[in-house]
Amino acid sequence: MSTDSRTWFYTTPQPRAYFIEERVNHTLWRNRLGNIWLTCVQPETPIRMVGRWADAMEVEFEWQPGKWFVMRTGEETKELIGVMRQVLMFRPAFMYQDGRGMTCVEWHTDGGEERWKEIQRRGEYHSIRRLSKPEPAASS
Repeated sequence: MSTDSRTWFYTTPQPRAYFIEERVNHTLWRNRLGNIWLTCVQPETPIRMVGRWADAMEVEFEWQPGKWFVMRTGEETKELIGVMRQVLMFRPAFMYQDGRGMTCVEWHTDGGEERWKEIQRRGEYHSIRRLSKPEPAASS
């Protein structure tokens, strides 16, 4: 099966866990991540997948198709961030550590300015940093 992020991120996939798993896993494998496996635990929006990379590191994906994507990993890994940047076809907005100690990287099609303000207000997030420039405010 040939698939890419257009079949599961840029369009809303059917809410069937198996189909989502197949599309996402095949996309990752095709993009040099042959040692990752994710299982869909919530096929409705926001879609959630959990799994492992190289049988060692915990990985979680959560997204609202066409709007935002969050990747949570047991540790910061530039390789996985780089592959997801290529898969999603745009730069991540920011990175932080959540209350569980997971490294979180977020992509937002609108730049994520509202989300950026939200995570700065919440005390359970640490080491917050931008990975791309914020979108300029629209003038009226």
